[in-house]
Amino acid sequence: MTRMGWFLVAVLGIACGRSPFAPPAGTKVAVVPFSVSPGASVQAFDGDPSQVGQSLAEQIAEQLREDDRLDAVVVPNGVTPQGDLIVRGEITHINGGNTAVRVTAFAAGLVAWPFLFIGMAGRADLGSQGSVTRSDGTVVGVFSAEKHGDGWSQRRAIGNAVDSLGEEFGDMIKDGKYEGGHPGNDGHLAAPAATEPTARQHTVSDRLQELDQLRAKGLISDEEYAAQRRRLIGEL
Repeated sequence: MTRMGWFLVAVLGIACGRSPFAPPAGTKVAVVPFSVSPGASVQAFDGDPSQVGQSLAEQIAEQLREDDRLDAVVVPNGVTPQGDLIVRGEITHINGGNTAVRVTAFAAGLVAWPFLFIGMAGRADLGSQGSVTRSDGTVVGVFSAEKHGDGWSQRRAIGNAVDSLGEEFGDMIKDGKYEGGHPGNDGHLAAPAATEPTARQHTVSDRLQELDQLRAKGLISDEEYAAQRRRLIGEL
């Protein structure tokens, strides 16, 4: 869909009381499997974090397909996403919780329901963030959230958290009303700070200064200075 097409849809949506970012009927949505952020916190989890990202993408697509007006698919890894809207994201936090605590609390809760609250201390947590862009790269919205999951096993607890996150993200996309995605929001993880200059760059800079000092002291000729300077600059 062209920019003008999106603009007209947005105007009509506002007139009808809908969010200008809500996708119109017939929108094709490509959901890319969520990656694991380089800075992600993974605790008490013995599964494959990348599989969690795949499952989350599938859940988002399933949630979007519940709206008959939308056509959502999960893009296989390594395939360039094609669609009117592209959904990308990453896992920012995984905590598998404590299975023994969850099971004990559930068993005790069968006798006295207040013990069920003990299970909250052992529940699993899952955080994620992402963005929705149009095919031309225009950002439609950013989002993030964190959900808890309960279950006898770690796999089930994380699976429940995935279902909850997928449902919430899917609803955001369908409604065009995005939440999170900024510092301080649940599930948000800031991008890694820019790296410092490499040791090689520091070394070349130091050697240039040393070269200047050698010439100033008359220990090398102008010709030698010029030749060495050209060589060092070529290493930058």
